[in-house]
Amino acid sequence: MLDIKFQIDKDSLARIVISTSRMPTEYADCLWDKYRSSYQQLQRDAFSNKIDNEILKELQSQAFFEKYYIEAKDNLKRVESAWKENKDKINKFLKDILRKEISLKMTAYICSPNMKMGKNIKNNCFIWGHMDGLDNENYDLVYMVHESLHSYFEWNNLTHAIIENITDVELAKYLNNSKSGYVYHDFTQDMHVRIYPFWNLYLNKPVEDIKEDMKITHIKYDVKKFERYRSALSTMNIDAFVEFLKNNVDNVKYDVMYKIK
Repeated sequence: MLDIKFQIDKDSLARIVISTSRMPTEYADCLWDKYRSSYQQLQRDAFSNKIDNEILKELQSQAFFEKYYIEAKDNLKRVESAWKENKDKINKFLKDILRKEISLKMTAYICSPNMKMGKNIKNNCFIWGHMDGLDNENYDLVYMVHESLHSYFEWNNLTHAIIENITDVELAKYLNNSKSGYVYHDFTQDMHVRIYPFWNLYLNKPVEDIKEDMKITHIKYDVKKFERYRSALSTMNIDAFVEFLKNNVDNVKYDVMYKIK
């Protein structure tokens, strides 16, 4: 089960603002000049204790920071409420698509939507706050699950593409009752092309559904050449599937599968 605890306080928010440089350039330059060692340390580790705490106090005295803090508190109430309302069906979705029960306890440090942040910072923690969630709470839900799953999988482009398939695509379609999900990151698109036929078989999509999905994804391949994998992939859990891809994804040839311009 995925469980998310939500929190924000002024010190945490100040650390996040510095670690992500979400502040006016002139003021960032000022903090850099005055507290360079602490600034660098916070950019490496937002919750490092090896800093001069005066950098946090000075930032908290700024008007733009107080605005961020008020917005973060309002945002926390909104996303926490959305999570509590939807967590049971999201966990059922995860159990079904992963084909296993996971135990993942996360802490979400909520920031202002104007900071446009989504980042897993290790130790089962992530930062979240984005303007797009103000128009559609499902956007918040999808990407909070996305950031959470980075704490379950290894960190590489293969698992990042799998996380995007699970959350940005399938969970988004499920929550939005839509035929299409959200957009991939640019740096994972090549990996998405390579794993696409295997992912379709992992989901055990009928051939006709795969062909319809090609029109949405703009990825085309010869479905028949991959059907031999269906019986195995359609019964694997997500861990076995990741191992399968590690051993097989490099065998996908671009003359078999290509992205339509």
